[in-house]
Amino acid sequence: MQSAAEEQYRRATALYDAGDFVGALAAYEAGLEASPQAAALQYGRGNCLVMLRRVEEAIGAFDCCLTLAPHHPIAQYNRANALVQLQRWQKALESLDALVRGHPGMADAWNNRSGVLQALGRPDEALESLKPVLQMQPFNARAFYNAGILLLTLKRFDEAQQLLGRAFQLNPQQSDVLGSLVSAALHACDWPALEQLLPLLLAKVQEGSRVVAPLAILALSDDAHLQRRCAERNLQHALADTAVAGRVAPLAPKAHDHGKIRVGYLSSDFGDHPVAAQIVGVLEAHDRGRFEISGWFTGQADGSARYRRIVNACHHFVPLGGMGSREAAELIRAAEIDILVDLNGQTLGWRPAILKYRPAPVIATYLGYAGTMGADFVDYIIGDAHVTPFALAPAMAEKIAQLPDCFWPSDPDLPEPEPVSRAELGLPQEAFVFCCFNSHHKIRPVIFDAWMRLLKAVPDSLLWIRQGDPTVNARFRQQAQSRGVDPTRLHFAGRMENFARHLGRQAEADLFLDTWPYNAHATASDALRAGLPIVTLRGESFVSRVAASLLSNLGLDELIASTMEEYEAIALSLARDAQRLENVKLRLAGARRTAALFDMNRFVRGIEAVYEAMQARARRGEAPSPLKIFRP
Repeated sequence: MQSAAEEQYRRATALYDAGDFVGALAAYEAGLEASPQAAALQYGRGNCLVMLRRVEEAIGAFDCCLTLAPHHPIAQYNRANALVQLQRWQKALESLDALVRGHPGMADAWNNRSGVLQALGRPDEALESLKPVLQMQPFNARAFYNAGILLLTLKRFDEAQQLLGRAFQLNPQQSDVLGSLVSAALHACDWPALEQLLPLLLAKVQEGSRVVAPLAILALSDDAHLQRRCAERNLQHALADTAVAGRVAPLAPKAHDHGKIRVGYLSSDFGDHPVAAQIVGVLEAHDRGRFEISGWFTGQADGSARYRRIVNACHHFVPLGGMGSREAAELIRAAEIDILVDLNGQTLGWRPAILKYRPAPVIATYLGYAGTMGADFVDYIIGDAHVTPFALAPAMAEKIAQLPDCFWPSDPDLPEPEPVSRAELGLPQEAFVFCCFNSHHKIRPVIFDAWMRLLKAVPDSLLWIRQGDPTVNARFRQQAQSRGVDPTRLHFAGRMENFARHLGRQAEADLFLDTWPYNAHATASDALRAGLPIVTLRGESFVSRVAASLLSNLGLDELIASTMEEYEAIALSLARDAQRLENVKLRLAGARRTAALFDMNRFVRGIEAVYEAMQARARRGEAPSPLKIFRP
């Protein structure tokens, strides 16, 4: 490096250390004029460009550095981080793979590689990538946290608790460790640990700390305002790790003017996933004369039958999984989408940075997440009068758009229930069977207490719930025994060989007991389709009002409770009055044939009316405001 370049290098380094990235960049570039082959100057230039959020240019600078100095590990590392900011996961992985091959002792590279593999939906490999980090840095609280998160993803909840507990022990001040530890206890049904940590967690969320994922808090609190606070804080953090942390100019104009309304559905879950199971029938039933439908897929194709149905149901289907957020947004903008409907919300695989670029004049969130995204760049949340009453508006960052019937779509191509006998299921023939096929993390002690009181009040009854691993099953039995109930009165339902038999076995139960605050959603729809009545406790947030919406749509409002005492009373009355229960089942069977809940064409006409109202408002240049659509 020539002396003039060395002087500029020293000046640039001092400016960079002082936080003057513009000045440092100018100095590095002046040094490059004198010494264009200086790798250190290109490296410093790349770092400045990252800090100035000119990430594309930064990658070019790091590439120049690596051309001049191929074995510059920090340049390769920073290049990979820049690719992560642009969410170019595959390119980032290639960079990190090269780095750990050449520098296997670089723990940070292994750690970041794990994060990229997780983003690519490869959690087993991501966990393997963390093992060298845990060996090299046994006191690295963040590495233990990352491993715990991966174990949560892999549903190895007890192991997750152990590693997250270690992370919390090493650094109790890590803001997100507490929430993940609570989530692990929730999924492991370790209620003593959960109840010990929960008050601290909720207090920190109230303070505005980012301590728990929004999806987890849905099962922990029925406070819709607290859920919004959690969502907003999590969104800020998610965007801080991307290249769109600041304000960005919208890519799309205020409104397009097409002959057909162009609706784009954005999701990572187009495949063997519950969201895909609900949305596929909607895509297939859209009116092709008035709407042009496109799928924007941010996940990995699984080749499932449902994936193929979704591809075939769209006029255009565009994979975005290996693409950065800006590139994805530009593609959506180029397609002149009128209304972009996000189907993820704050769930695994969400891509809020794409929405932040505002690639469409109207952006809505629907179905994938039962709550607000907490984003000021999302215009509408699509619900109905039950799950999103206008009284909930202060708890929503979006404007509420109410469908005319239930917000829940039900695929008409699901199979009919296949008969299954109690003998096959190991259920006593004469017992009254209370059941709940919800995921275990939705079962909170307060609802389990109610179930145990019902078992005591109905001596010949039993509780039929999903089978977990042996540890979880043993915990449920122990909790029953501690409440004075014979643990053998708990029966566990394993997986069925096909969905038709799963639906069929539900007819062998007598009454479905819903969870609170996180209601049954797809599980409730399946039970009702199978003819199994549900007793639900309607809460104060979207997530705790879903089953009430389904039941009301079927004309079964008497099964909706407003208090825990009422919930128990309804269930007990039905368990003690066989004729009343039979009448409810007959009404449910009739409603299944006539109600809007299982009428996909009627549902789609309703959601299309919502889209037409959104589009008309955008064309008039009006700001988003609450929408209520009556039956078209």
